[in-house]
Amino acid sequence: MLGRRERKKEETKQKIFLAAVKLFNDKGFQATTVDEIAEAADVSKGTFFNYFPRKESLVEYLAEENLEAVEEAAGGNDVSATERIRRLYDALAQGYAENPELSRTVMRSAMERLCASAKDGAWMRFEELAIRVIREGQESGEFRREPDPKVVHGALVSCFIGSVIWWLGERLECADQRTRDMALTDVIRSLQSVALNGICAQAGR
Repeated sequence: MLGRRERKKEETKQKIFLAAVKLFNDKGFQATTVDEIAEAADVSKGTFFNYFPRKESLVEYLAEENLEAVEEAAGGNDVSATERIRRLYDALAQGYAENPELSRTVMRSAMERLCASAKDGAWMRFEELAIRVIREGQESGEFRREPDPKVVHGALVSCFIGSVIWWLGERLECADQRTRDMALTDVIRSLQSVALNGICAQAGR
């Protein structure tokens, strides 16, 4: 349980974050200034920096917020490893779907981290969760044992990032209205099914 002071600080942080997300979706991440975010949240610029050292910190905060739902989805041993993987990425996708403009910035940050020699923060925690579920699927016999879990994770992440990038932009140019209206989770599951079928010990699982 948080004390009154801690609750107040968390409320202020959320107010700043929500004001920023609205501005990002209205104006774009690059065009939005810290002054505008502080004004919209009705706080001083100094207060903004007390909670977020820089504008990009809002992206990191979104990733941390999303990760709480992801960690919950990674549990539940009552379902198959395949379903846990799907739920894990569904939970991750929810934050992207709710904040499309901020998601573009998150995607750029994610791709930079993928190319980095060392990873930390939310991305490292997500990677550890995914690899743990993959290993458990291999140990139970649900997944083939020979692929390296990190390689499998890389394939799934590639499916996820490709799906998000397509959903954020290219789908809008499709002639088929049903394709344009696809939910992000549906796009991800459709593409991931190819990778998941490839690692399942029994075809069509």
